[in-house]
Amino acid sequence: MRRLATALSLALAASAASADPLTADWPVTEGAPGGGRFSRLADITRENVASLEVAWSYRHGDAWRGRWPLSVQRGSAFEATPIVTGGRLLFTTPRNRVIALDPETGAELWTFDPELERGRAYANMWINRGVASWRDPAASGACTERVLLATLDARLIALDAATGRPCAGFGEGGTVDLTDGIAPLHDSWEYNLTSPGTVVGDVIVVGSSISDVVRPDSPPGDVRAFDVRTGALRWTFHTIPHEGEPGHETWETGTRLTGAANVWSTITADPARGLVFLPVSTPSPDFYGGDRPGANLYSDSVVALDAASGARVWHFQTVHHDLWDYDLAAPPVLVTIERDGREIDAVAQATKHGFVFVLDRETGEPLFPVEERPVPASDVPGERAWATQPFPTAPPPLVPQHLTEDDLYALDAEHLAACRKQLASLRNEGLFTPPSLAGSVLYPFTGGGANWSGATWDPGRGLLVVPVRNLVHVVKLEKVADRATGGGSVKPLRGAGIRALWWLLTGRGTGQSYRLDPIDGRTLFSHDSVPCNAPPWGFLVGVDLARGAIAWRVSTSRGDDDPGEGGYGPALSTASGLVFHGGSRLPVMRVHDADTGERIATFDLPAGLHAGPITYKLRPEGKQFLVVAPGGHVGMGSPLGDHVIAYTLP
Repeated sequence: MRRLATALSLALAASAASADPLTADWPVTEGAPGGGRFSRLADITRENVASLEVAWSYRHGDAWRGRWPLSVQRGSAFEATPIVTGGRLLFTTPRNRVIALDPETGAELWTFDPELERGRAYANMWINRGVASWRDPAASGACTERVLLATLDARLIALDAATGRPCAGFGEGGTVDLTDGIAPLHDSWEYNLTSPGTVVGDVIVVGSSISDVVRPDSPPGDVRAFDVRTGALRWTFHTIPHEGEPGHETWETGTRLTGAANVWSTITADPARGLVFLPVSTPSPDFYGGDRPGANLYSDSVVALDAASGARVWHFQTVHHDLWDYDLAAPPVLVTIERDGREIDAVAQATKHGFVFVLDRETGEPLFPVEERPVPASDVPGERAWATQPFPTAPPPLVPQHLTEDDLYALDAEHLAACRKQLASLRNEGLFTPPSLAGSVLYPFTGGGANWSGATWDPGRGLLVVPVRNLVHVVKLEKVADRATGGGSVKPLRGAGIRALWWLLTGRGTGQSYRLDPIDGRTLFSHDSVPCNAPPWGFLVGVDLARGAIAWRVSTSRGDDDPGEGGYGPALSTASGLVFHGGSRLPVMRVHDADTGERIATFDLPAGLHAGPITYKLRPEGKQFLVVAPGGHVGMGSPLGDHVIAYTLP
């Protein structure tokens, strides 16, 4: 009854919020609980978008370039999509500060600093992708509206939305320590949170971001729900099932030498059904699974859970026994498509290896046939690659998945010859070629296909638009002599950066039989730093989900000065038929026609745009605002900055 009452109240609230077609806010980073980054606002159109002007701008001051490897801090990466709710625009900086602005003027309302330790390293750089919010409709006073922040150092903090002060009744002084109950945890730098939690009813559901390839027995990727009022733990879902739980049998020797299978991307929700949808990542270590034989549920799976209890409702695994780091980075998107004259609620999951799986929302059954096809066997001692992998028959792959000599980049004769020679030396049998001691082609590369940027869903057009990357990795393994598990000889060394360097140079204490070669383990397939596969190296792809067909595919390149490496930045679609997107090394935002993919306009920005554009209109007589947060990304090599910019029509 409790779940039903919660679902009904949320459904009524959503109905009331959408009753006025003239206004809209942006209550969660994905635009709506079910994701999709779509707005029904239509004041900004194909005809007038090029005339957008800056209404206000704000600078937060948290942009910097570190002195890596001399410093453990590489620098800033601004990926936070703002939210607009309760008359406030809220976002996080790379240092995890929360800032509230007036959405129409840009005036600062308050700031909160969680005071992360500056001199330490975090496994996933200095990144935070935003906050969640919650409101108690039956209460008044302080903390009636809350902003919920998940931090890099694994804290969940509840703030009063009106003042930015911590809510005293939540956890200890407003904070829950998310490392409590996580074991093994050899070093706290390996366990972070980078994505906002997901609120359903009176719980907030959080995953974790866990360091890749450091050790097999990484921290577990448990997904947990906490009471939004008190911070009390409500439930835990083991993504690596414990003994006696369904799925444990898919880890044939138990789970002693593995970990992770975490959810580092955004969890989406169907409040009316009381469900949350997890995009689960790869188990550890990423590229060698000899110590974790079996299909390895629930890694690389879309998992639907009851939000009130954490009980599994269904799952669908997109990669069995992952050896390629093809984890689910993109948030699952809730869609409704027409099939045989009836509407079907579904989940669309874009993947790093370039597929879109379309699954029934109630059962997890594929709406297009999925075939288990034979894939190459591993030649690494002790490794048993899974014999088959799931291939959806529709939609077609978003990016190429097999590299031949005809696909090489003829930048000049010398570049082409060098790439041909390198390709001839590698194992290259198409998608799912296993990692090897001699070196294997991994195409698409571990960055995608589709990555955390996910997809935007235009329900009126039935169009899923996905930013993707089109690059190739070479993966090479080496034998490790010391197989001590746990911290081993790594632990006595001081400083996370020193420990990571020790692992890189020796592999000792990591517990791995085989690991990435410390020099050539995972490298871009390139010559003189120029990719060997022909550009463009990034696309926007429009997918007609009802037909299971590619509607259009366009390069994210602007010309010779921009080879089109887009894909690390979410897109926004609007009811007026526009798609806004950044995501490349160049500091620009592109505007595309949703019907054709044609580029309509390009806006120059002061820094790279890797956060999602948003749009909102707070008053019927007010203006539609378009807000972007260009702050750059030191890992991507785009210009750094600290900007939040709002545009409106003249």
